[in-house]
Amino acid sequence: MSNKNNRRGMSMKTKWIITGVLCVLAVLTVIVVAADGCFDFKPGSVKSNNKDVVESAAPADEKDTSKSGGTHTVFVTAGNGGATDPNGSVSVEDYGSVTITITPYDGYEIQSVTVDGQDKGAVESYTLSNVTEDHSIIATFVKKVVPTPTPTPAQATPEPDDDDDG
Repeated sequence: MSNKNNRRGMSMKTKWIITGVLCVLAVLTVIVVAADGCFDFKPGSVKSNNKDVVESAAPADEKDTSKSGGTHTVFVTAGNGGATDPNGSVSVEDYGSVTITITPYDGYEIQSVTVDGQDKGAVESYTLSNVTEDHSIIATFVKKVVPTPTPTPAQATPEPDDDDDG
């Protein structure tokens, strides 16, 4: 017998298992790379040697005219306990700006303002400048903590004197 006849090929089950493992590894690689920010192609997100590289926007007089005339939507929403002005879908022209005012209702305070998923803190206003894409701004509020007064022990009132000395 020849050596070729003694070889056994991989079974279909083994091939499917290897293919499945490779697919899982590919998906995990994409997730890890995306979580690291490598797929974030927004202006200002370029990184070199793990150090942020600051990009400057085009000056107002050097706008890219191929993009001008477009509008972008900024979706602004407020959670329970406050309001934003403006609120809802706001149209902003290319390279335009919009300022959002965040106002808590009585008994509430600003918990956080999130812009495109990034927490900006408990700010009372936020300005988006040089808008070239759609954005979302979400304001969340929390009830103010009202301190509970510390109870003070009641003072005992003296008993009336029952002595009739006089």
